[in-house]
Amino acid sequence: MNRCRLFSLLVGLVLAVSMAPRDMQAEEHDPVTTDNLAALQEFEATYGYDTAYLRQLAEESPGAYEVFTQAEGMSAYRRALPLEAHYVARIATMLEEDCGPCTQLNLRMAIAAGVERSTLNLLLHSPEKLPSHLRDVRDHSRAIVGAGEVTPERVKRLRAHYGDEAVAEIAVVVIGSRVYPTLKRAMIADQKCIIGELKF
Repeated sequence: MNRCRLFSLLVGLVLAVSMAPRDMQAEEHDPVTTDNLAALQEFEATYGYDTAYLRQLAEESPGAYEVFTQAEGMSAYRRALPLEAHYVARIATMLEEDCGPCTQLNLRMAIAAGVERSTLNLLLHSPEKLPSHLRDVRDHSRAIVGAGEVTPERVKRLRAHYGDEAVAEIAVVVIGSRVYPTLKRAMIADQKCIIGELKF
């Protein structure tokens, strides 16, 4: 067997092992702690966000909750993307996911982080009046979740304005933001997801 063939087989084996579902039955997970629940309650009190579906997950499957929390950093990750653009991506995603409480939460977090109310009002009510670069972030984020087409022209403009790293961040932020409304639907907790009046 030649070296190239052997190398290909080894790479395939490594990928197969790394991508295979993990046997979670072989792992032990500590029951959800009072600290975990207290942290959720504190978050709920701070932002007025109903965390019942997260508490349910933690109580019913501590292991699943532990795995879920490992993905939480995705929506909050920001290094190259400016603050406004970061929150435009998050909020545009939540709006497209049709989750009112998650949208409300991200609006309040955006205000707390220092995003201008005027920018958020434009995003909600007159997105066509956003600065072109923020409009591109909004449209690209919506397209990622299925509202339209992810166009090379828009991505090219985003790369030119923000840089390659920032465009990669948008992808991770959008994916990370979607996990919350998706979990709500999976836990049959999406009855409260209707978008009503948004206050921030």
